[in-house]
Amino acid sequence: MLTLHSYPRAIVHIDADSFFATCEQALHPEWKGKPVICGKERGIAASMSYEAKKRGVTRAMKLSDIKKICPDAIFVSSDYETYGLFSKRMFEIMRRYSSMVEEYSIDEGFIDITGLRRSLGMSYKAIAEKMRDDIVNELGISVSVGLAPTKVLAKIASTRNKPMGLLCIPGKEAHRYLKQLPVGKVWGIGPQTKDYCAKLRIFTALDFAEKDPEWISQHFTKPHQEIHRELRSISVYPVSPEEKTRYVSISKTKTFTPPAKQKEFVWGQLVKNIENACIKARRYKLGAKDLIIFLKTQSFNSKGTKAKLTRVSCFPHEILPIARQLFEECYKEGSEYRSTGVVLASLIEHRPTQRNLFEEPLKLEYMQNLYNAVDILSKKFGKHTVHSAASLSANSFDQHEGWRGDKPLRKVKKMLGESARKRLGMPLLAGEVK
Repeated sequence: MLTLHSYPRAIVHIDADSFFATCEQALHPEWKGKPVICGKERGIAASMSYEAKKRGVTRAMKLSDIKKICPDAIFVSSDYETYGLFSKRMFEIMRRYSSMVEEYSIDEGFIDITGLRRSLGMSYKAIAEKMRDDIVNELGISVSVGLAPTKVLAKIASTRNKPMGLLCIPGKEAHRYLKQLPVGKVWGIGPQTKDYCAKLRIFTALDFAEKDPEWISQHFTKPHQEIHRELRSISVYPVSPEEKTRYVSISKTKTFTPPAKQKEFVWGQLVKNIENACIKARRYKLGAKDLIIFLKTQSFNSKGTKAKLTRVSCFPHEILPIARQLFEECYKEGSEYRSTGVVLASLIEHRPTQRNLFEEPLKLEYMQNLYNAVDILSKKFGKHTVHSAASLSANSFDQHEGWRGDKPLRKVKKMLGESARKRLGMPLLAGEVK
């Protein structure tokens, strides 16, 4: 079933271990070996160190519940600017070894090192190990590494021995690692496909990989046919070094403290999310066909709804009237709300000059020029310099009050020469602070 060659291609997957928490430990060496929880501003655990995981802390657990099982936990507000800097440096280290680096997410990436053994003077395993050691030694964060002939197998390998793991899966030995792996743990196979596999008596990754390709094509769609080939050590998914510029959807969610009952305040929070999502859509020249909004109460109950936009758009002024109708459907008088969220879905290339028979060309041109100016001002003076009056309440006050309102040091202190919009690409403790 499997290839006779160990590495017809050599793909490395590097996955940071508890990335946000390990970044905090790198900046605060005194926290090494202690339970660190990121996400204080949200009221739930966004990331936790392995010391916290061993104590039973899980993702999205309430801070109040964490205190009961881990009273000595260290809670910090998420510092996304600093995490982004760590991520950038991590990928720079990967590119020392290969130009074929795919930034899959902020804390994980794929590297194609096929054919580089001679030029680097090392085996594939040694290259993967050296990349891991360089990241650990230079950044002080923990990463796990997988090496395999395909991206799916490499991702499986990187998750086997966390934290600080290194596992190589040669193509001719892949069956050994797939035998005990539940099919639902394979990258790209979700809960529904897992249940479908169970009906077909497929329970492990090896059960799936050993099926005949013709049988797979009769019972599964193209994406799962490709996963089947990847599990058989046949590379289907190339490592894509290009920067991501296409999105199927864009979502924005914000939690606020204390929870609010005031209808217009909650609406203002939702409007700010819509403005944030539209800013990102315009950056990539995308427009949405569909709009989804949801509200979450203090008891963590959520209600959402969806609507189709009258035309493809990334302009809040066109989206807000429809969003208001959806908001009225979801909002319940007297409920305490803790967060709002929006999804711009079914994104396609946005060309405002395209219009239907009933649209006014001057109005469309005005809207395009208006938001071009808004984006220029935001780039120069900061996001939301110009915003809708409906989001005034969300833009006039801090997102959180009290204990959860503590800001990361990178937000409240600056290095010499920095301003709110002019930042040095360094974590706070790496330079002089004023």
